[in-house]
Amino acid sequence: MRFLRYFSFFLILTLVLFTNCAKRGTITGGLKDTLAPVILSTNPENFSTHFNEKTIQINFDEYVKLNKVNQQLIISPPMDTQPEITPMGYPSKFIKIKIFDTLKANTTYSFNFGESIQDNNEGNPYTNYKYVFSTGDYIDSLKLTTNFEDAYSKKSSGTVNLLLYETAGFNDSTIYKKKPLYVASAKDSVSNADLENLKSGTYYLVALQEKNSNYKFDPKSDKIGFHPTPITLPTDSVFRLKLFSETKQTTAYRPSMVSQNKWLAAYEGDTKNLKVTALGNNKSIASRIQKVPGKDSIYIFTPTDKYDSLQFKFKTPDYEKIHTVNQRTLKQIDTLQVKFTKSGSIQFRDTISFSTNTPFKTISNDLIQVIGKDSLQIPFTIKTDSLNNLVKILFDKVEDEKYTVFLKPNSVTDFYDNALKTEMIQRFQTGKLTDYGNISFTLSGTVNYPIIFELLTKDEKLYDYLYITEESSIEFRAIEPDKYFIRIIEDANGNKKWDTGSYLEKRQPEKVVNFLKEFDIRANWELNETLVMP
Repeated sequence: MRFLRYFSFFLILTLVLFTNCAKRGTITGGLKDTLAPVILSTNPENFSTHFNEKTIQINFDEYVKLNKVNQQLIISPPMDTQPEITPMGYPSKFIKIKIFDTLKANTTYSFNFGESIQDNNEGNPYTNYKYVFSTGDYIDSLKLTTNFEDAYSKKSSGTVNLLLYETAGFNDSTIYKKKPLYVASAKDSVSNADLENLKSGTYYLVALQEKNSNYKFDPKSDKIGFHPTPITLPTDSVFRLKLFSETKQTTAYRPSMVSQNKWLAAYEGDTKNLKVTALGNNKSIASRIQKVPGKDSIYIFTPTDKYDSLQFKFKTPDYEKIHTVNQRTLKQIDTLQVKFTKSGSIQFRDTISFSTNTPFKTISNDLIQVIGKDSLQIPFTIKTDSLNNLVKILFDKVEDEKYTVFLKPNSVTDFYDNALKTEMIQRFQTGKLTDYGNISFTLSGTVNYPIIFELLTKDEKLYDYLYITEESSIEFRAIEPDKYFIRIIEDANGNKKWDTGSYLEKRQPEKVVNFLKEFDIRANWELNETLVMP
């Protein structure tokens, strides 16, 4: 009897422990499915000829779903009316395509689904599935291989569409108005793509990085690359394209009033040659423009007077626009304020400068002083940038030195004759040369001078540059320890800047070479490197 009681107690205790243990675990369900769906059949069959159906069905061995099919699916030739693709938003064992467009005679069509077809449970993609058919007697099988990159940056171009146009009927306006005959697409970091299932003939090749993905070039938002001459198929050549944004045509929009004598005007294009004239009561009045940092806008400053009629005339060598505006009663603009752009520790290549919140009018050098740590006056020169409202104080810096800049009262006056009222003092200090590194370069290969030799940070920001007109030593000294890259621009027109291309002018962008090698600059180190121009 006692044995039975002990046995019963032991049995109950075992069951309790087993139950608690069972609660801790979860059933894994076996190995994870990593296989893509399998196509069992298609109706009509893939690669059919004499195609005249309106519905296509693709059958799978398991439930599938469509992921971002509108972004992934590439139909070539493009259709004016997009087909209906189902299922959308729910799983199914088949995909159905309903065609609404009128198909072209004797033409091969392809539907490339990218990675949009996925199994329902794990999302395993059926990569780059293509359904192909021909309305004629045979499937066109020619191919065109392309390679492309950004014309200026080494960063990825993002999604790029490759467009192929028949030469018959093609003119300069075609890419703005009409869809191409054939298309292909490359996603994200991919830098090449093949246009497939092409027929023999002569074509124009264009690449677009589009905002709207409508296969039409919008120069305001798209990047373009183009091959300059017709391409005849078949060919085994690889065609390389450089993608660039065109210079926007100058457009100035109606200014809006932000204070009693300050106006904000948005614009497109380059402000380098932009002249703005203010007309008060039909007479020219004094005005100043100032670029808004980081934006395609300018401030226009006018006298504080009230005008019955106020106009602004925007003019460049090839553009002119007059906007009439209405004055309102707003608060007066802030009084003159001066601000240094840097303080404390500075690098040897840094420029000490200051800006003003209203356009400066006069800078009095005799009321500005630069003093070294031994109370010695340092000679300097002043360089002004009125568009960016910046005043630069230029002088030779030495290592491990302390500098103090004094702006005396009345050293700065602005457009409204307001003067700096109180003395401003700003202190700076340089480091030791042993805290920095040096790097020199030798160029080999074919170099087309002049060139702009750029030293870039690891996030592709310009750190320093040299403009070189002939074979010479290339050296950067007192470089902050970090990792750097090199970009070389062949300045074909000698204007000391990179020039983009123009499709209508059939002008390619100036050649840029981005070297992928990373240069590790260390403190108190000297590097000597050789770069080979391709």
